[in-house]
Amino acid sequence: MPKMRTLLLAAILVLEAVMSGSIPAIASADNRVDELFSALRDGKFSDATAHFDPTMKAALSADQLSQVWLQIVATDGKLENWKVMQHGMLAGTDVFSVVVAFERGKLMATVSVRPQTGEIAGLYFKPLPTEPAASSPATSPPYADTAKFHSEAVTVGEDPWKLRSTLTIPNGSGPFPAVVLLAGSGPQDRDETIGPNHVFKDLAEGLSTRGIVVLRYDKRTYAYKTLDPQTTTVKEEVIDDGVAAVKLLRARAEVAHDRIFVVGHSLGAMMAPEVANQAAPVAGIVMLAPAGRQLPAVIVQQMRYLGQGSPKDLADLERQADEISAHKMPPAQYFFGAPASYYYDLDARDEVALARNLNIPILILHGGRDYQVIDQDIRIWQGGLKGDDKVKVETFPSLNHLFIAGAGKPGPAEYNTPGHVDGAVIGAIASFIANAGGSPSSQAAPN
Repeated sequence: MPKMRTLLLAAILVLEAVMSGSIPAIASADNRVDELFSALRDGKFSDATAHFDPTMKAALSADQLSQVWLQIVATDGKLENWKVMQHGMLAGTDVFSVVVAFERGKLMATVSVRPQTGEIAGLYFKPLPTEPAASSPATSPPYADTAKFHSEAVTVGEDPWKLRSTLTIPNGSGPFPAVVLLAGSGPQDRDETIGPNHVFKDLAEGLSTRGIVVLRYDKRTYAYKTLDPQTTTVKEEVIDDGVAAVKLLRARAEVAHDRIFVVGHSLGAMMAPEVANQAAPVAGIVMLAPAGRQLPAVIVQQMRYLGQGSPKDLADLERQADEISAHKMPPAQYFFGAPASYYYDLDARDEVALARNLNIPILILHGGRDYQVIDQDIRIWQGGLKGDDKVKVETFPSLNHLFIAGAGKPGPAEYNTPGHVDGAVIGAIASFIANAGGSPSSQAAPN
């Protein structure tokens, strides 16, 4: 499921609890920031949490912090250095903005310190784009022909959850088949931007070049930072807005209303059957790298594959994953950036059974170099859908979790290498749509 910028690596929220205080003691607060990052660098999580205030200690234990930190270093490598870029007062606390540099990337950390006691009252991480990624615009993939389609800004959903969206529409009178794109977990923009790569922009432009309308939108968790993680489930994260997106397509004159498809990636792929069910009727679904195992097991497998963490850390991680699987962890306790209640909600949904009962064409695509969603996941889907002649599974040996080609042992570092979704994936989806719901309109621009 989630690439390891999921749940929290796209925007890693540990906790921010701003408390009141009074006059700052700047030198003491500076020292506290250095002590915190020194302890994190050295893997001394008890030391890192020793000066948390009571609210922080109750919400983020040393074990929980170690899990989050393991997830960070799995993607970005070891911590190399940190630098305070800004310092100021907010609600009576010293607030430091710190650039944290790792082997393969940087994050921006916000640390809040109570001036009277020197206790840490808040800790928050978010991505900090590298200079090349920040300055390089998204480019169109080589198989996209911008003369064959045009784009329109639209809005998915209604107040209070309106989402900025982009509709790519083939030139011609239509009506055309159409797809809604469901992004993976975490706060994803409409392009599903991961490093310098733009997975959904590639899909949209590639498919619209082939005569298919494509709707993509900013996820609710990306557009609304105030969402309460304790109450947010995949219903709010994926399902509700996916259904609203299908509704928008049905209102468009350019769309053949009986040829609307749901296309999901990673978590979006897992939830595609539920969106299709609630938005019925739809003509079919495409699942790009859908996990079949429980998410905690996926996380543990990824950490072991990446060789991150000591044997004790990994054993503790596996123990907590087992607690979640057995529903023995308190619902409010965090595991890899999400409360246990989130995993319990996922576990209660049998998407394989739901997909089996939909009675619509299903295409499952998988990258042979995907170390996050592995062969075992695809076999779970194949076993659950066995005997359904409407289901097709295709693996692309050289592609990773983003469906971008690579070579050698796959790992998170390659997500920082610019690339495009492989053209064969665009072709497979377009062919599936043509066969499942009739050929694209002859009035669409030819390939």
